[in-house]
Amino acid sequence: MLPNVKTLLDNGVPESNITTMFNYHPRAFVMSPDQFKEIVKDVKEMGFNPLLLKFLHAVILFRKVSKSAMEGKFDVYKKWGWSDEEIWKAFRKFPGVLEPSKEKITAIMDFLVNEMGFESLIIANHPSIVSRSLEKLIVPRALFARELLSKGLIKDLRFSVVFGTSEKVFVQRFVNKYKDKAPELLKLYEEKLEFAVRGEYKSNRASCRT
Repeated sequence: MLPNVKTLLDNGVPESNITTMFNYHPRAFVMSPDQFKEIVKDVKEMGFNPLLLKFLHAVILFRKVSKSAMEGKFDVYKKWGWSDEEIWKAFRKFPGVLEPSKEKITAIMDFLVNEMGFESLIIANHPSIVSRSLEKLIVPRALFARELLSKGLIKDLRFSVVFGTSEKVFVQRFVNKYKDKAPELLKLYEEKLEFAVRGEYKSNRASCRT
């Protein structure tokens, strides 16, 4: 493991970043030094900045995901209209875009594109969405935001705002903000959470539509 840490340091990765990542992914640094050097080289050649944690995220992703598994995930994204270039662009923005299972990627894309009507490439521009929980975050927020839209309380579904904020910020911005105009919103949001966790949106999509 120490030779691999040295490889990272020699390539300009801050020791503080290595320590942080090691605390979360200690086993990611355990592999053949030659293989590890090759991964670090590839990540650096892709344009990742060694000073940023994103560099280590990419290294760990290549360490964890086999070539065949990665190719399988490429195929999934391609089925949704992404080109190789767009997939790599999403990866450089958020390496975790290639970490979820093919099944999870498919489920998220299916819901956002077919149920919510988002363009597939919007997701490519906001790739961190695939790391979120479909049942606990994506579905309830999407359905709730669509309710707000139907009530005329918001003008559009801004992808980054709906899915990219913390739960506290989301509730403040979309629930508490309109509670005077629509006091039932908190209860409605809680219902959407329960609805999503139970997975009912999968078997009865028609009832989700507004």
